[in-house]
Amino acid sequence: MKRTVVVVACCLTVLTGLRTAAADSASDREMANRYEQAAQAGDDEAQFYLGALYSAGVGRSRSDQEAFRWFSRATDQGHAHAMLIVAGLHASGRGTPKDNVKAYSWAHIVASASKLDEDRNGARQLMSLLMKKMTSDEIGRAVVAARAWRAVRVAGMIRDSVKASNKASIIERAADDQPDPPAMAAPSPVPVPAPAAVQPAPAAAPAAAIAQPAPSNVTVSPASPKVTSASPAKSARRDDVRDLMDQVPTGLRKRFGF
Repeated sequence: MKRTVVVVACCLTVLTGLRTAAADSASDREMANRYEQAAQAGDDEAQFYLGALYSAGVGRSRSDQEAFRWFSRATDQGHAHAMLIVAGLHASGRGTPKDNVKAYSWAHIVASASKLDEDRNGARQLMSLLMKKMTSDEIGRAVVAARAWRAVRVAGMIRDSVKASNKASIIERAADDQPDPPAMAAPSPVPVPAPAAVQPAPAAAPAAAIAQPAPSNVTVSPASPKVTSASPAKSARRDDVRDLMDQVPTGLRKRFGF
């Protein structure tokens, strides 16, 4: 019995670093509050340390039941040190009914899977002590439970990995399936005003048209028809406008109806 107490004490070494004074200072409560917020969010390290605070009565009223509850939550997430603590609590009946099968099962998991020599050695010591109190059937059930837990744990890790991979694949495919951004429509052409018709300057009257006094020896026939000066000027303007419009590109002429 004394050896059991010694082994359990070794499993709970994490608690020795915590103050066990009854005084519950504001700083202790603040620390415990921070751990509890993280623990409630699912952080296994915070769950482990919150269990230690409850076990030592630091920042929280001392409670073996609450300590076991938080250690167990960390254990369910694969926290190896929490598993060793839970194994010791099951072996001693502290905060939970005494159960050697469960104690051996958790110790077996730690002994076969933990990366820390200290945890593995503590688990083997507890297992060797429990074997002396257990039947072969109990040990067999404990080993089967440990293997089943590990199988479920590995399957869960694989499932989470597959989900993460599928999610990434779905996001990637969704990005590939996105339609190309629509091409920007060409800006509407700005109407180009038709060039204003240039009014040609009035054509200068030919020198011959300027009235000159008839030479005394030339007879002007009164039968010559009278020609007005407006006719040649209008004709010249029409010709200039036609030449100017010929210089406007065909497309623009069609657009503006020329």
